[in-house]
Amino acid sequence: MENKTRRIARIVSNHQLFQHLFDGVTDIRKHPCIGLRTILTSFFLMPFFSLTSLFSLDREARTQRFKSLFGCSRNLVVSDSTLRRVLGWLDPHQLRTLLLKLLPPFERQGLLTVRLTEHGPQRRLGILDGSFMGGHWLSILCLSGRINLPALIAPRTSQGDEMAVGLPLIRASKAHLGACFPTLWLLDALYFTRPVFRLLRRLGAHLLIKLKEADYRQVTQDAANLFRHFGGDREATGFDHQRLCSWRIRQTTASFAGFPLQVVHLQESYPKRSRDQNVDCWIVTTELSLSLQELRAAAHQRWQIENNLFKRLNHLAGTKRFRVKDPRAFFNLLHLLCAAVAMLHALIDILSRHARIFKALLAGAKFTWRNLFARLAEAYEGPLFAPY
Repeated sequence: MENKTRRIARIVSNHQLFQHLFDGVTDIRKHPCIGLRTILTSFFLMPFFSLTSLFSLDREARTQRFKSLFGCSRNLVVSDSTLRRVLGWLDPHQLRTLLLKLLPPFERQGLLTVRLTEHGPQRRLGILDGSFMGGHWLSILCLSGRINLPALIAPRTSQGDEMAVGLPLIRASKAHLGACFPTLWLLDALYFTRPVFRLLRRLGAHLLIKLKEADYRQVTQDAANLFRHFGGDREATGFDHQRLCSWRIRQTTASFAGFPLQVVHLQESYPKRSRDQNVDCWIVTTELSLSLQELRAAAHQRWQIENNLFKRLNHLAGTKRFRVKDPRAFFNLLHLLCAAVAMLHALIDILSRHARIFKALLAGAKFTWRNLFARLAEAYEGPLFAPY
């Protein structure tokens, strides 16, 4: 185990993903007993240890395994009352910058692009969606590649103002993301409007929208009539061995807001399901270079933000269950948790490239994030961080 631990540490340190991450976060305290880096690192370890509240982090901070990570000789590393006070005075702008500081190292490792099909080109995808966490409404722009990075987070006042927040977030992303700006945006039916189409095309990006059968749009109705009487321009069928479903795609072209579109009808059959065995949806995109297989893959990729970001945050850090009354404290905590989950995802991706050590680390256990983190926690029993 010792040799394996040294190899894991060397793999992670060689990629230099996490160096100088907290350098831009300032401490307003004059004579702190506990270093700010220790407090921020404790927040980052919440998803690693599946701690779903500050109180559970307080209890974990009193254990020997947690104290040994910091070389701490006190009764505890940090208390929940200290954590709450720090969240209240941390600068929100500095924590928003924290997520953007992850862009260069992730980009160097090729983590922010993905191939939709095995032999397709690398695509830079962005997913914009809203959620309700910690008693607050918010919208998140997630960069979806080999990993999912929630790059920009914007608060909302209510459930109904997603569009009012989404458009400024799209504009801001062009300035904040630079070369990492998504060239293909995966959106839901809410964004099927002329202002959204015009804005994204003006910014040099394309968009892809997945619509349910009930989401009526004129372009999909026209395409349905065309398919019913004449058939489509292109058609393909296949079987998805990963999802265990057969599928059929029919495609035609149309226009909306003055832009040419691909309009696709996707039908999928899941025989092993007990319900919803037959799924119909429409896919509309301004990206004409996407193949039919890429269109289907992109439509499924749209759910990355829901399944592998929102649900993962709740599973590992309890963001759907706890309530934080102060919005400043909540969004400070959310930025820290999002950065932590993105870094953990990058760590898993890097370790998975080393098949032998990754397999030895799991030691026969089924691969889940919690199982992997439990094995890593067993591997490291000495200090990982500089003592405060």
